[in-house]
Amino acid sequence: MSGQARGSRRGDLYRDVTGRIIAALEAGTVPWQQPWDPALGRPASMSTRKPYRGVNVLLLGLAAEERGYQSRWWGTYRQIAGLGGQVRRGERSVRVVFWKQLETGSDPENDAEPERVRRVTLLRAFRVFNAEQAGHLPQRYQAAQPASPELAGQPQDVLDRYLASGGPALVHAAGADPCYDTVRDQITLPAPAQFPSRSAFWATVFHEAAHSTGHPRRLNRPGIAGFDHYGSGRYAREELAAEIGGAMLCTATGAATEASLRDDSAAYIGGWLEALGDDRKLVVTAASQAERAADLVLEPGRQAQPQPAPGAGADQAEPAVTARARLTAHWASTARSHLEAGMEAGS
Repeated sequence: MSGQARGSRRGDLYRDVTGRIIAALEAGTVPWQQPWDPALGRPASMSTRKPYRGVNVLLLGLAAEERGYQSRWWGTYRQIAGLGGQVRRGERSVRVVFWKQLETGSDPENDAEPERVRRVTLLRAFRVFNAEQAGHLPQRYQAAQPASPELAGQPQDVLDRYLASGGPALVHAAGADPCYDTVRDQITLPAPAQFPSRSAFWATVFHEAAHSTGHPRRLNRPGIAGFDHYGSGRYAREELAAEIGGAMLCTATGAATEASLRDDSAAYIGGWLEALGDDRKLVVTAASQAERAADLVLEPGRQAQPQPAPGAGADQAEPAVTARARLTAHWASTARSHLEAGMEAGS
């Protein structure tokens, strides 16, 4: 297959995945605000017995919510057949993607820098079915047998380990706006009593903790280490990575998130409709970054390799990356038109 054909196929997959997320936003569902059931655990593969990662968590969580599936288990037609099951006639599959970066050597005939290492995106699609769409599967895959919780510990335990293992400082200040300060490497939060619920508190804490993983000493994520300006594509990707990463951390620790936590949800949804429309790779890339962020908070002793950010340094970072107020202020004026367009498209 030619490079042009591969690029076209990748573009179609990016477009389809992004379109799926946009459709959910237009319907009023924020896909990263935990469409999966924390009591059952994250969507998992029948073949590997491991949870899905990255954007597949969102795609499968949305499908399960829309169709009412209670089983967390998913597999391809062949995998289900290999377990003795049979997908029922007429059942609709869900497309998931396998995405990773590969390093390859250069083309000595066409590359001006023959020693340069090139990074190539490998993106493939698979069709999977939920266990509830098949008969004759082993009992362990049935909805009546929820998986054992894969909790990494209570939220406070997870946070304490992360902060004590080279993580950022954490301070509380009455009336403060939640933010992560890159220069100081510090998370600032309002006083705990100012949060309306335990869920609201942990959703905010883990969002800012996800931001802090992008520090140059940790994952060196471009949206933090090489911050440019609020409202940019780089900023949008960082905010989305922190949102998804925070939701994953809430699920892993049993601190459920709530779709009603945001009082700025109209502007928030409108902003993401704009950002996703401008960058079809945004949700795939951000979900991958979110997974790495969540992994680092959950297992701070397992330091992941920093993500390359050429030319990025701490001195380029805005002092405070704010989870809510900045995003709302920048995109509030666009929200109504996007939401109205979404309602018209769905009518």
